[in-house]
Amino acid sequence: MTDQTQHQSNEQLQEAQRMSLKPTTAPGQVPGYIIRNFLGSGAFGEVWAGVDRRTGRNVAIKFYTRRSSLDLTLLSREVEKLAALSADRYVVQLLDVGWDADPPFYVMDYIDSGSLEDELAREPKISVEKAVDIFKECAVGLLHLHGKGILHCDLKPGNILLDQDHKPRLADFGQSRLSHEQSPSLGTLFYMAPEQANLQAVPDARWDVYALGALLFRMLTGAPPYRDSELVEKLESANGIDERLAAYRQSVASAPIPTSHRRIPGVDRMLADIVDRCIAVDPEKRFRSVHSVLLALRQREHSHARRPLMIIGLLGPFLLLAGMSIFGWSFYRHAVSQTNDAVMTKAAESNRWAAQLAARSAGEQIDSYFWAVERMSLDPEIEKGLKQLLENEEFTELRRKLSDPNRNTDPALDADRVAFINHPLRQELQAPLERKIKDPLSPSAASWFICDRWGNQLASVFITERTTGQTLGRNYSWRSYFNADVVDSVTDETKPRYVVVEDPDQRTHISRSHLSGVFQSQGTATWKIAFSTPIIIGGDFVGIVALTTNMGSFIEFDSSERQYAMMADSRLGRNRGVILEHPNLRALSIANPSTKLDQYRVNLDPLEQGEVIFSDPLQPDDQKKWVVGISNVKRTSRDRDDSLESATDTGLTVIAAQDYDAVTEPVRSLERQLSWLALGTLGFILAVVGLLVFMLSRTFRQTRQRIGGNLAPATDSLMLKGSESTRRSP
Repeated sequence: MTDQTQHQSNEQLQEAQRMSLKPTTAPGQVPGYIIRNFLGSGAFGEVWAGVDRRTGRNVAIKFYTRRSSLDLTLLSREVEKLAALSADRYVVQLLDVGWDADPPFYVMDYIDSGSLEDELAREPKISVEKAVDIFKECAVGLLHLHGKGILHCDLKPGNILLDQDHKPRLADFGQSRLSHEQSPSLGTLFYMAPEQANLQAVPDARWDVYALGALLFRMLTGAPPYRDSELVEKLESANGIDERLAAYRQSVASAPIPTSHRRIPGVDRMLADIVDRCIAVDPEKRFRSVHSVLLALRQREHSHARRPLMIIGLLGPFLLLAGMSIFGWSFYRHAVSQTNDAVMTKAAESNRWAAQLAARSAGEQIDSYFWAVERMSLDPEIEKGLKQLLENEEFTELRRKLSDPNRNTDPALDADRVAFINHPLRQELQAPLERKIKDPLSPSAASWFICDRWGNQLASVFITERTTGQTLGRNYSWRSYFNADVVDSVTDETKPRYVVVEDPDQRTHISRSHLSGVFQSQGTATWKIAFSTPIIIGGDFVGIVALTTNMGSFIEFDSSERQYAMMADSRLGRNRGVILEHPNLRALSIANPSTKLDQYRVNLDPLEQGEVIFSDPLQPDDQKKWVVGISNVKRTSRDRDDSLESATDTGLTVIAAQDYDAVTEPVRSLERQLSWLALGTLGFILAVVGLLVFMLSRTFRQTRQRIGGNLAPATDSLMLKGSESTRRSP
């Protein structure tokens, strides 16, 4: 059997390329027509634009200049089919024929908008709505062809011309067949049904159905189905038409079902199902006729048309549900919000009052410590011993040698430090200090000590720690209780380097009673703080007297699992926010004495700005929320002659905390009651709406099942039987 495809050899391709250089002179004249300009060329000839002299109608004239490769029988059949479709607006109209001319020609409508292939070259993917319109118009055109017993057999974008209204017209009937013809017809790869790619195949209406689906797939995705670089390469390397067709059939049959069209925005499931059934590899699973395709499209349109009515039908119950939900939710949120605000306000006020009470108690204790050190600084026996000691030139020289805090552990100064400690005058100062701290009026303290005006420790007594004598002769001018800072002057805590002025007479010192920065005790692993006051003799600053005490006893509060009080350092510096007292802090220190306590701190900024919710890092569940109230600890500051008093902020803050869950339990109880009421109402309405949705979904599902092929229209069977009877006729 001769090759009936429009496959071109290399020579023909080169010839077509040469002819595409737009010649300026037509290959012949056509009586009654004016030839205007060259439009294009192909394997068999050239196409020129022209004008009908009689009517002024624009036409396209096709000259068959390649007579050596021309099969006049096939061309005459094409003309006969075009003639049979005269006056059909879906087909490019045949106007005139000149078979006896040299070269032969025929005249047809001139479609100035070009082909669908041209448009897809400019815009590979077109909108879903536009693609469906073109698809439907082409299907109607094919229905007209099939109604006259003509199968196109080569439907593709290049064979669809677009008129001035952008309506498609079917063109190029060179491969078309009458429904009763048995001769094969090869279309274009990737638009050709796999069973059509066989030189023994008998024409079938389902070939055009496949091409129609491939056309829609191309418009939606930008490429025909099953096309990929691997298959193209395999087809190009095939030897001969038989091998090429076999490779095409096998590749399409083994390839997975295309799904890229389903991911295109705007492609609904019903349209995707139509595409899938059009391009089904098995012809038995394909639409049986173009009429079936149009019926599926109509069902889709009806489904879309019914959708607004269905939505309107559901709108009433949903509006009722929405209205009741909005009203109920608004009432629910308002009631819950008001209750929550009232409960939180009450809890915050209660905690604020508790924090103020605990802060007042802590302030009174701080006052007692300051009263004790101020009383000690004015003690005559202390003043006398200190004056004698500081006037001794020998001892002054020892003090100067030991005045650099960075040499506190220097072995070279050990002998001077021993002489310092054993000096008789220093020991005379130590004795009254030890007697004074036994005064029953003195508050409990961890230690007492006296430093000279350079920061050297002259005398000390440790009550709760066994470190007496270890600190004598060392310089503490870097400590905050001496230099009036809120943190110690240390550049690196791992390898301490103390920042002080080299000239001891120029060093900064306190000028009034001062609360030091907190520091962690090496002996008890708890926070300690120092109370210091200057010693003034003859109007000159000669040193300080100070005491230290362990944090943990300043807050008097009956703590429980759901309510407790804590204290934090609120002064600016590296210790801001550090938790100083807490019900769990002591247990933490005992369990792990090496714990660095400065890692446990709270963010005081939002609390100082009015925030009442926070998370406690020292609670087992550090994500648990607590309702808090805060109050600053103040002390009573007096002049040295007790003539004036004023309230001074100590830089310490008491935080009273209450379990958030316990506070909001009434709110949750209200929420539960309202939720049960809302669920009962909502359940009834949802049951009604659900019944309506179920009925509508069944309607939609039945429509999709018809498109998917579960229901076959009776007209399809009738048309198929008619086609088969026509095919069997002689």
